[in-house]
Amino acid sequence: MRRKPDYQRSIYVLLAIVVIEAVFLIASCRKEEGIRPVVEKTKTERKKGRPKVNPVRNYSATQKKQDVSNGAKPVKSYSPAQKKQDVSEGTGSKEQSKPESREAYLAAVQGKIAIVLDDWGYNLNNIELLRQIDAPLTLAILPRRAYSVRIAELTKELNKEAILHLPMEPHREKQYQLEPDTILINMSKQEILKILETDFKSIPGLKGISNHMGSQATESEDLMKVIFEELKKKKLYFLDSFTGKTVCPKLALEMKLPYARRNVFLDNKSDAEYIQGQLEALAKMSKQDGFAVGIGHDRKRTLEVLVRVIPELKKRGFKFVYASEIVN
Repeated sequence: MRRKPDYQRSIYVLLAIVVIEAVFLIASCRKEEGIRPVVEKTKTERKKGRPKVNPVRNYSATQKKQDVSNGAKPVKSYSPAQKKQDVSEGTGSKEQSKPESREAYLAAVQGKIAIVLDDWGYNLNNIELLRQIDAPLTLAILPRRAYSVRIAELTKELNKEAILHLPMEPHREKQYQLEPDTILINMSKQEILKILETDFKSIPGLKGISNHMGSQATESEDLMKVIFEELKKKKLYFLDSFTGKTVCPKLALEMKLPYARRNVFLDNKSDAEYIQGQLEALAKMSKQDGFAVGIGHDRKRTLEVLVRVIPELKKRGFKFVYASEIVN
């Protein structure tokens, strides 16, 4: 067999080397094409002086759960509301909520007391005693008396509540000295409305009315209906002194008029010990029923007892309110 010349074998070897180098060259070019954009971007950023920043990893809920299960400690993120809630619950703060005071606790379990003082307007004799009572009181002011308007002004100044003390016909009226323009059961509707309008205008800032005497008038459904219709128009409440067989509770319910009634008369006797005993009875009733209304009068002895006893009842947890706060 004839051998190939040596130069031919050399040519084959060279061709093989060229092919191998070509293959490596192509592979190398492809690899460089895949990384060139990143390298160029990095160089561009460095030319612009941008600091190199590590990328922030965005977690999905699944990834967070997976990281925790792998032993990683999750970082708790707070909204402002959550921060406030955590502080209030004691997280991150050593301050603990203070226990409720004894007075606040007692106020939650004792009753509300409304004290109404009748017959203001004749004079200003007991104003200084009234100033000493730091509690809500309701003053029932007689219309068109010498000091009715001044009492109404002082009522607002002293943070008390003013109501009209409306003179109404009692039983055995001949035994009493009736006020001018007392509403009588034989009056016409027009006469009653005229008196009401004049009385309402005579006293500023009224929140309601109560009956002065009126044991017979409050038994007349026709008469009380006329009065209640006017009260509804003026958005006033009625406080029933409860001096007779009154039709007012039933009628007020039917007419949807705000209404309250007297539970205890405080000063039927002008005796300090008696008045204090009546205040204790009133407090007991308010604890049992949630609230109670006591009616006294513009008298020196009555106010002296109130100045002394009201602070004691407040310390025991009873809350004093205006009559308007317990009408239904």
